[in-house]
Amino acid sequence: MNRPIPWRVADIAKALGQGPTHTVTEIVFSGVSTDSRTIGVQDLFVALEGERFDGHTFIADLVKRGVRGFVVKKGQKIPKDVPGCLFFSVDNTLTALGDLARFQRLRAGVRVVAITGSNGKTSTRKMTGEIFGRKFNTLTTRGNLNNEIGLPLTLLGLSLDHEWAVVEMGMNHGGEIHRLGSIALPDIGVITNTSHCHLEGLGTVEGVARAKAELLPHVRVHGSAVLNLDDPRFPIFSAAVRANTAIENIVCFSMDRLNMDCVGASAIADREEGMGFTLVSPSEGTREVFLHTPARFMVSNALAAAGAALAAGISMDVIKQGLEAFEPEPGRMHLEPGFNHTTIIDDTYNANPGSVGAALETLERVTQNGVGIAVLGDMLELGPGTEQFHREMGALAAASGISRLYAHGPMADHVIHGAVKAGFPGSAAMTGTRDEIAADLLAHTPENAWILVKGSRGMRLEKIVSQLKRTTTIAGGGKMDPSDGN
Repeated sequence: MNRPIPWRVADIAKALGQGPTHTVTEIVFSGVSTDSRTIGVQDLFVALEGERFDGHTFIADLVKRGVRGFVVKKGQKIPKDVPGCLFFSVDNTLTALGDLARFQRLRAGVRVVAITGSNGKTSTRKMTGEIFGRKFNTLTTRGNLNNEIGLPLTLLGLSLDHEWAVVEMGMNHGGEIHRLGSIALPDIGVITNTSHCHLEGLGTVEGVARAKAELLPHVRVHGSAVLNLDDPRFPIFSAAVRANTAIENIVCFSMDRLNMDCVGASAIADREEGMGFTLVSPSEGTREVFLHTPARFMVSNALAAAGAALAAGISMDVIKQGLEAFEPEPGRMHLEPGFNHTTIIDDTYNANPGSVGAALETLERVTQNGVGIAVLGDMLELGPGTEQFHREMGALAAASGISRLYAHGPMADHVIHGAVKAGFPGSAAMTGTRDEIAADLLAHTPENAWILVKGSRGMRLEKIVSQLKRTTTIAGGGKMDPSDGN
């Protein structure tokens, strides 16, 4: 069991750069929380302000429940007559949360791997965690806790017993990775790739690359950078590395340039229920690896994870074990058994032009002479080129050999237009609501088909996946939901 690191008043004051609003008897807190629903009475509460909530509104109730420590925004009214309670009044509570996490990261004495990129962050983080966890007591990001709230909450979970942390960093605007990097202070910084995403705030894919490269100035002394040599924006990353003299080691990975200087992959081949390849290290030789995913692009994520592990001195045998233990998370190229003996490729967590193209390539490859069906939702945050990107998505779908195409969202007509213009039959294409698309799939999909469901998180296409998973065919051609009783 990992032993928590206690928070004394002096620790909190040092982390925030200021003391409490008034002196009280020494209190020792067991942790830090932002959630009024799950906070323990021995935790310090940080009152965050959001679009739909304000943590300050819960303080009076928390005091009644026995919580004794609070970080609040200056100007907020502090409840009166609360003897024994401690208040830290700060300019910005979100910034304070990050400051507490940075302090925790440093005093825990761990080393940190930080992973960012347009695509593959979560899968790479999970692979890296599987590898590091076999050699070290390792804390990893859970779920999608990768933003300016999630990353600090992850690091605040560090204990006296952890040796490494593997964290994921997401962003949708410039400066965000800079802030996250200043909190995590990584020993190893990993950039998986860059593509056309978040263009609404960043303008160009080069702007995306520069935003991702904000991680590299924060890599600590004697640190390592793990970079994708196949990425067209690699020069942007290498320039950021050269600017940080603390980085002593650069590990490049590549699926296309197998040479003595890169972590690479050879003999990539489809296997039953997955993908096989030979992992090649410039200094440690080769290992045969099997990944539990049909997606070829996952090999690149595996190379990134292997690069981070090699930078940490982990052996190839342990790397192989960790990669082969990896299982994709729901929503990220996750295979699900569907109705009528179909297979669903659930890739509903996010979407951008690069990831959609990779998902369609996977669908085309796994179906081969079978039936492939694509359900595509809108790609969000693409800026002025949104309509064109969706027409191009339709054209890619048409070229992938699918038998039917479904599109959902405000850009659905552009997807279908692009597909039809590229030669896809309009009679095999449909736009509609999630329920309408699910109903049509249930009515017209043949046995053993592969169904790719892909879209940005805001499109909530996992609802379609849920319907296709729940519904099973019964005698007489009807449909039933196993949860519906008799």
